[in-house]
Order: sequence, then C-alpha cells, then structure tokens
Amino acid sequence: MAEYKDYYKILGVNKNATDAEIKKAFKTMARKYHPDMHPEAEKAKMTEKFKDINEAYTVLSDKQKRTIYDQVGQQGYQDYARGGGASSRARSSSSSYGGANPYQQYQQYSYGGGNGGGFSGFAGSGGAEAFSGGDFSDFFQSIFGGMGGGFGGFGQNFGRSAASGQAAGDVEAELALNLEDAHRGGNMQMTLPNGRTVTVKLPAGVSEGKKIKLKGMGNPTRKGNGDLYLIVKIRPHAMFRLEGEDLHVPVIVMPWTAALGGTIFVPTLDGPVKVKVPAGTHNGKKLKLSGKGLSAKGSLFVTLTIDVPRTLSKEQKDLFSKLAQIS
Repeated sequence: MAEYKDYYKILGVNKNATDAEIKKAFKTMARKYHPDMHPEAEKAKMTEKFKDINEAYTVLSDKQKRTIYDQVGQQGYQDYARGGGASSRARSSSSSYGGANPYQQYQQYSYGGGNGGGFSGFAGSGGAEAFSGGDFSDFFQSIFGGMGGGFGGFGQNFGRSAASGQAAGDVEAELALNLEDAHRGGNMQMTLPNGRTVTVKLPAGVSEGKKIKLKGMGNPTRKGNGDLYLIVKIRPHAMFRLEGEDLHVPVIVMPWTAALGGTIFVPTLDGPVKVKVPAGTHNGKKLKLSGKGLSAKGSLFVTLTIDVPRTLSKEQKDLFSKLAQIS
C-alpha cells in the first residue's frame, strides 16, 4: 500500500478549513511552487511538490472526496497498509468485499473521464506534462480509483431536469473543465455516469456557462430519449484569473529590468512568449496581450510586480549603495 498523504498539511490548513480557506491556500502554494517560476535546476523538485499540492486540492475542494478522505482517516489507512486488516470502522463497512481493499467501496462513485482534477500547468511550458491532471499518486488511486475529475468530470448536478421550455426527458449536467481544455477545445472522449462513452466536440475557447447538446443522451420517454445538455464550468487556475474571455496573470520583474527596460517571458495558455518591458516601469503596471485570452477574442493582462532579490552579492550591494547616494 502507498504511504498516507496528509492533504491538510500539504496545503497548510487545518481540518476545519472552509472552502474559501482551502482555495486561498492552494493558490498561494501553487504560485510559490509552480515549476515555471523556478530555475531549471529546481524544476524537477518543484514539479513533485506541485503534484502534491494539486492532488491535495483535488480532494479537499471536492465535498464528496473530502468526506471520503476524512472517513478513511490516517489511522485506518495505516492499519490496512501494515497488513493488519482494515480498522474496525472500515471493516464494518466493507465486509462484503471478502477481505479485499476496504476502500474499493468508494471507487464505485467513479465518474469516468479522467484527466484528473485540480489544476495543470501552462500548456507547452517546460515541465507542464509532468503534472498533468491525471498524474495522481498511488495513495490517491488506492482510495478513489478512477474518481479523477478533469475533462469528463461531472458536478453533483448531473441528472437534474433541464430548464423550462425544453422537452421532457431532457437533462442538464455541469461539465468541469480545466482552463487549458476550454482554451484548446477539440474532440474529447468522456464517460457518462450511465457508463456510456461518447465523443464531445468542444469549440476552442469555450466559455463558462456554454451549453453543449448531446442529442438522445437524456432520460427515456415514450417518444424516445431526451437530450443531455452539458453546461461548461471552468475550474479556477493556479496562475491565471479568468474574467469573461480575458485572462489575468501576475509576472515578477527585477528592479533593473523595470528601470532600464528589457525582455521577459510571460506564460500564456499556448506557452511562454517574449514581452518587452518599457523603461521606467512602475510596480503594478499592466501590459495587454491581445488574442491571448481564453479565446482569440480575449486578451491576457499581465500585471508586473517588481521584486527585490533576497540575497545580494558584494558587487550588487555596492552598486545599490552607489545608486542610493546619487539618487
């Protein structure tokens, strides 16, 4: 059995943390450890750290998964891992499994689909593939199995009646997408809760609230099956903030770049691009990159934050001292 993971500890929150506190902690940790924000020599280490953060948020931000995780508990999981069988609580709820993994009972809730939940990195950026949504640990898989999320992950509103005015038998379901999937679009396979696998064509740049119609995939009626309407819900992202079809991203620049001007790399959903920073840039200045939003109609707004190095060489200190004297 895999080693137990304390998701609360990974995100730095207590077990009574609210959804808002968990979301805030995830964003803070994700920005801090995102591989694209670190030197090449640290990318491998940061990628592993980011995977843990991503996985912890995938569980704790989902009410059903969080409940299951809390019910399993560290002691119960470790008892089973040591080969001593499940804890009394787990045994009482898993006797029908004949001594098999007592946590298989939770895997019946698998929604199919399966590129994972949480957040992935920048498409096309270095190391992004290393923590794609489906890259969950053995610990996660031992409890949740295929209960990933990502593309093909349905919200709890699956199966609700469609809006008034639509035909009998029509149903609606929320379709949770990562920002990258919504941006790229394309044909994607997904498994419906009834077990049927279908191919859904997503338009590139599909926006929040967009309805995608799957004809004949609704509830049966006397006249045949109704239709299924997938309502797009775009998950929050570790780096980008989505507003309509526009994206916002913070980028750090060094003080000398801000003062003298220069070129920096800015992350986009299509990979990093070079951007010129004008001389005399002040902290908080925004740059607009047209066509780099969720869709080609949207823009990417880059907020520049001037950062001061935490450690300075003697030469750098001397230069800053000289600058202070002549300023």
